[in-house]
Amino acid sequence: MPGRHEGLILGIDPGLAGTGFALFAEPNLVLACSTVVTIPGRDGARLLTITNHLRALLAEQPPAEASIEELFMGRNATSAVGVAQARGAILNVLEECGVPVFEYKPSQVKVILTGYGNADKSQIGRMLAAQVKMPEGKLDDHARDAIAIALCHARSRRFARAATTPAARRADFE
Repeated sequence: MPGRHEGLILGIDPGLAGTGFALFAEPNLVLACSTVVTIPGRDGARLLTITNHLRALLAEQPPAEASIEELFMGRNATSAVGVAQARGAILNVLEECGVPVFEYKPSQVKVILTGYGNADKSQIGRMLAAQVKMPEGKLDDHARDAIAIALCHARSRRFARAATTPAARRADFE
């Protein structure tokens, strides 16, 4: 994708009813975040709303990478189906646009942000506020989760790079 911004990460919290998007730049800056809320009705129309918003985001500020939450199977199977549909549509657009995608389990995001894999939303919110320059105003859970997923990827990417530095590779042989 031409014009891709190096280091820019798009965090995505997928859902059919609401999908959160966050554009994150290191070291700890949220450039933009939004939530697309779809109107109940035909799933195809709802997915189109989500993918149209994603395409507009990608055209405006193309990220170097995207991070998305993996599917979590909770108690509500109907909700899981909607999340799976949204994830599929989102992954399709990202692939079409050549944006590399990294997927994280909800517990991975929680561990990386809080150190605790069962952290609740308020704990995550407090840790985000302490670690990231957040946008002004009130954020809904979807936008906040998208920021958390983007930050999780930024931290994971930083650890992966550190592990593959020349010094780290030499240490493997000593």
